[in-house]
Amino acid sequence: MDKARSILFVDDEEEILEMLVDIFSEEGYELHTASSAEQAKAVIEQNRVDFVLSDLKLPDASGKDVIRHVKDRSPAAVRVLSSGYFDVDFGQIKLDSRDGTFYLSKPWDLFALKQLVAERLA
Repeated sequence: MDKARSILFVDDEEEILEMLVDIFSEEGYELHTASSAEQAKAVIEQNRVDFVLSDLKLPDASGKDVIRHVKDRSPAAVRVLSSGYFDVDFGQIKLDSRDGTFYLSKPWDLFALKQLVAERLA
């Protein structure tokens, strides 16, 4: 039997992590959370990660550092960087064709996020 696909959510706001776990807990994914870049890197080192959603601003580093670490360790993993500072319209998800990272602005359109996860982890 195949192992469940794995998702890592990285955000320094505990309420956001709890909300994401609630939303995705019944989808059959193995879920991990981290509230800092250091914690995220530890999860990535210890687990297979297929999808990462990281906030840009973390207390100990940039979410870009987490995304780079994921790309180095698991190049096939889907990488999504999120921030309230991106110039991306609500509900829009933009792909950076240079490095394969998706950009998603806050607040999220949860339907669009769930759709992205389902499509990319199908």
